[in-house]
Amino acid sequence: MIICLIILLFLFAPVDDASAHQRAKYNVVIDTDCGMDDFRALTYFMSSRDFNIDAVQSVGAVLDAETSSQCLASLLGELHHEGILVGKGLNAKNFKKNCSPASDFWKNRADFAIKPRADAICTAIANSRKQVIYVAMGPLTNLADLVGKHPELASKISYVLWPSSTKEGQPCGYNYQMDKAAYEKVLASGLKLKVLDAGRVFYPDDFLSLLPEINTPYAQVFAKYHQGQAFSSVRFCDDLLPFYILYPELFRETAGLGVFVLTPKPDSYFDVIATRILNSTETEKGVIITEMPRSSALLSADVSPIAEQIIQKYGYTEYKLVLLTSEMHSHLGIYSIIGAKMGLRILEYLHVGLDEVTIVSNAGSEPPLSCLNDGLQIGAGTTLGYGAITISADKDVSPSVVVNYNGRRLLFKVKDDLKREIASDVMGLVQKHGLESDVYWSEIRRLALEKYWKEKSRFEIFEVEEK
Repeated sequence: MIICLIILLFLFAPVDDASAHQRAKYNVVIDTDCGMDDFRALTYFMSSRDFNIDAVQSVGAVLDAETSSQCLASLLGELHHEGILVGKGLNAKNFKKNCSPASDFWKNRADFAIKPRADAICTAIANSRKQVIYVAMGPLTNLADLVGKHPELASKISYVLWPSSTKEGQPCGYNYQMDKAAYEKVLASGLKLKVLDAGRVFYPDDFLSLLPEINTPYAQVFAKYHQGQAFSSVRFCDDLLPFYILYPELFRETAGLGVFVLTPKPDSYFDVIATRILNSTETEKGVIITEMPRSSALLSADVSPIAEQIIQKYGYTEYKLVLLTSEMHSHLGIYSIIGAKMGLRILEYLHVGLDEVTIVSNAGSEPPLSCLNDGLQIGAGTTLGYGAITISADKDVSPSVVVNYNGRRLLFKVKDDLKREIASDVMGLVQKHGLESDVYWSEIRRLALEKYWKEKSRFEIFEVEEK
């Protein structure tokens, strides 16, 4: 089974190569009632680098809107995408009570300090520079409310993707039954509505057994939430929504009654696509370099023994970015490594790809603090050549940046205790060896590698503040 899986992963690989940071192809906002199939779809969306996810919002159907928004905050926090806007939407017209299996499924979620807002999707669509795909995983209650209050935003929605059973080109499933009036209102708005009728496509019973072979946080979270759950005869339902966007050729599209009906083609190997998406962060290639070296023969003597440890701990992407940063920076430095970690963290936090953010660095132009800027350019892909990074003229310098994205301004800064730790380490070496000695630079390299790269997690060393 695993050998077949590997072969099929290659067959379904996209024609164009990915890179450490690729440009996202699609801007999406996601409206969900947090059913178990929604959890799987959300995990696929977040695992794929083809999506800028601008907002996720709850709708009350499987779970009430308040509980669903808490589940969303938990999932985003666990996967380190806390910067995606989280919204608390409306309960569907026919919502009565929470579904017990879904409540049990989410019961072990962690608490994260992400405050939902009522206008998340509205704000995201209004501020987006591009058209967005509106992915509605539950009843169309929130969308009907949106087009009623803000009809001008309809032109910024390329299409609505919505799961529902159909009969003779007409929706008839649970999402439709929960709020028929909302469906009619959306239909009357003129929005292009694509209805995905998943039919009867099933996961293989041994699907969960494949996940330990995939070393990504998305596969791990997928397995964690399904731990102890029966995974026999589980249907692909809302799970197929990201698959349609990424692989539309695997679906038939026919005209229905005012809508377009999508149905999966037979023998499309959706389980293989699922594992490929969950593994997407570990299969990236570069623009020229297909893979960064990991073996002792190709790495320096001090990096080689810990390369695989770093990859296991922080992922291949961080490993690759720090290698590139260090080559460009001409030495293995503390603040250049911190800058690469910060740049990657910015894109993860917001779940965006290249060319979406601009950065104003407060690190100045004097080393060692300004070395942060080299790491930032590589880590976030915000290079001087792209005009995506500028250096603040403020004389009050600090290891911090202001990030601009979709009308939002966020301050990312190195935590104070880490700043003090770096200053103390560097000053100690200067006093002991002098700034110009070879021993000083050798010790800086050792600290940068063994302490600040290997031991400092990018998820723990920065503070983020929405301005």
